[in-house]
Amino acid sequence: MKTKNWQQELQSFNSRLQAIGVIPSIAISAPKGLGLLAHADFAATEGVYEPANFLMINLCTAHVGRMKRSGEGPSLEGVIRPGTTFIALPNTAAHGYWSRTQQLGIAINLDSLTEPYSERFTSDTLLPAASQLHNDPLLTSVMTAMLRDAEVNGVSQAFFEQGIYLLLNHLAEPCQPNLKKNLTYPLKGPRLQQVLDLIESRLSDDISVSELAELARQDVRSFTRSFSAATGFAPYAYFTYRRMEFAKGLLSHSPFSITDIAQTVGYANPSKFSAAFRRTYNLTPSQWRKDQRG
Repeated sequence: MKTKNWQQELQSFNSRLQAIGVIPSIAISAPKGLGLLAHADFAATEGVYEPANFLMINLCTAHVGRMKRSGEGPSLEGVIRPGTTFIALPNTAAHGYWSRTQQLGIAINLDSLTEPYSERFTSDTLLPAASQLHNDPLLTSVMTAMLRDAEVNGVSQAFFEQGIYLLLNHLAEPCQPNLKKNLTYPLKGPRLQQVLDLIESRLSDDISVSELAELARQDVRSFTRSFSAATGFAPYAYFTYRRMEFAKGLLSHSPFSITDIAQTVGYANPSKFSAAFRRTYNLTPSQWRKDQRG
C-alpha cells in the first residue's frame, strides 16, 4: 500500500464505523503510512468482517463478552475481556459476532516495513499469533501506552514505530509458552458448545470441573487447559462469570432482593455472592442496581 493512500484508508475506516453507528473517540493515521490507531465502543454485532489490506491488532478495553471469527485465515472463538488481544491477518474475509465491547484497534501496513522487518513480519510468521486470543500483559501495556500518547500528542512517528515493532516482535516470537500450550490443547466445535450449554443450564445450581471434563471426554487437567485456551477463563472462573452476568440481568430488571438473587444464581450466602460480583465488576450488587436504575 502506498503512503499517499493511507489517509484514504482512515477515511474508509471511519465510513465503515459510521455505517454501523459507531463514532470513535480517536482515529488517527500515522505518518509515512505505517498504520492507524482508533478507539471506539461497539454494540453487539453479527455479520461479515470485510477484508482489509493491513494487519489488525485489537485490544479489548472494556466489557466482557464472547466473540467468534471464522472464514479465511485462522478461526477464533472465546471470551474477550479487558486486556484480551486478538489479530486479523491482511486480506482475510470472515464472518462472526462479538458482544458489546470497547476496543482499541491498531492497523499496520506491513508493506511499509523496511528490511529486514518486511521479511520477518509476514502473514505466515504471524499466523500462529493470529490463531488464538491473547491475555498478555506486554501487549496490553504497549497498546495502552500507544493510545495514551496518541490522545495527548497525536501519532508521533518515533513512538508509534517503536510500539509497532515491540508488538510485532512479541507476536512473531516462535517460543511463546502460552502460544504452544493453547495451540496444543484447543477445545472447540460441538464439545465446547456442549460444555457451554451445560454451564448455562446449571447457573442456579452447582457444577464440578470433573463433570465438565467428562462431558468433553477429557481428563480434568487436559480439559482445564483446553477450556482456558478456548475461552480465556479457567472452567470454574467462567462458570462464576456466567452466574454474575445472569445476576446483572436480575439486578437490572427484577424486583428481587439481593438475597433472593444470590440464591437464584446458586449462592446460599449473600455475602459470598456480593464478594464474587465485586471481584468481577468492581461494584457491589447494590451499586450496580443503583447505577442501572438511575
